[in-house]
Amino acid sequence: MPNDAPDPNVRAPGAPAPWTPPADMPPKMLTPSDVPPVGVAAAEPMPQPDDKETTVALIEALEHKRGNRVLVYWTSDLARMSDAVVRSFYDQLCSIGDVPHLDLVLQTNGGETEIPWRLTSLIREFAKRFTVIVAHRAASSGTLLAMGADEIVMTRFAVLGPIDPRRNHPLLPVREGTQAEPVSVQDMRHAIQFIREASRAGSEFAYTPEAMAQIFTSLFDKLHPLVIGAIEQSHALSKLIGTRCLETHMKGSKAEKRIAALVDKLCDEYESHAYQIPRAEAKSIGLKVKSASPKLDELVMRLYRHYTSRPLRPPILPPDGGELKAHIAWLDTTEMQLRCVANQVNRGGRLQSVSDRWERY
Repeated sequence: MPNDAPDPNVRAPGAPAPWTPPADMPPKMLTPSDVPPVGVAAAEPMPQPDDKETTVALIEALEHKRGNRVLVYWTSDLARMSDAVVRSFYDQLCSIGDVPHLDLVLQTNGGETEIPWRLTSLIREFAKRFTVIVAHRAASSGTLLAMGADEIVMTRFAVLGPIDPRRNHPLLPVREGTQAEPVSVQDMRHAIQFIREASRAGSEFAYTPEAMAQIFTSLFDKLHPLVIGAIEQSHALSKLIGTRCLETHMKGSKAEKRIAALVDKLCDEYESHAYQIPRAEAKSIGLKVKSASPKLDELVMRLYRHYTSRPLRPPILPPDGGELKAHIAWLDTTEMQLRCVANQVNRGGRLQSVSDRWERY
């Protein structure tokens, strides 16, 4: 008996052709907002294994273009720079060995303030010179690490950011769930400055002593006095780390003043921690920034599209209390490919990381 069902591979006359994405369209990265609400289905399997062959080929192309060894340190939006990466960083540098010049391709939204100086010092144990190459973003602590490089090469898409820290502290107010709400140093300093100005006689905001007492009471209800001290300490620490990083390559009789001015600019003069500094502005304020050539820009952006196309975690959350694994960061050379795997638990529709580890893939 003949099969009367239509052949799915044959398009009916007059039917529109199916849409296919252009070959050069960058794949969409899975972000936390893309994850659907909790359903009854169990979590799907782990993300597909990372394509290490393509990773190595892209790094080799970059090494051929630049003439230097390349190390890629790539953190997703789910990860931050922390002390946990230092051992893996050391292992990668050992696999490369001593070199005259190292290129570090860096992508990060930031992390712990102390880590940039640790990584800068470690890199300089293996490389006489090193360059940070930024495809998209090296913000906050990422900018501090870039400040430790002899030069910063930026694509047309790349941005840096201010280095004023955002501080986590157990005595900070708690937002939804159990996580403390990070406080920006600049937010707190502006609030304190406003209170000081309002307390001065003749100020247009002049408040009575009773009103000032109420303001301070309200402030301390939100910010414990010990938190204010810790935030001020982190501000001084950020300036120290920035100074140390710049001192590794800025020399000469005028270097001290140039370093101080640059650190003050990046730590104090931008009104928002989220401010994005493109390459022209970064160069104008005194950072050693170079624009990527068109060919280099193309190679670095291929690397960017490669990493951002990787799935971070299964697209469906597990049931409440269930666990899943996420790939949140990568540290790659041609010799060795490492990724950070985070164990996350669903707590009422919100994923919380309970542990993470670096592993070969």
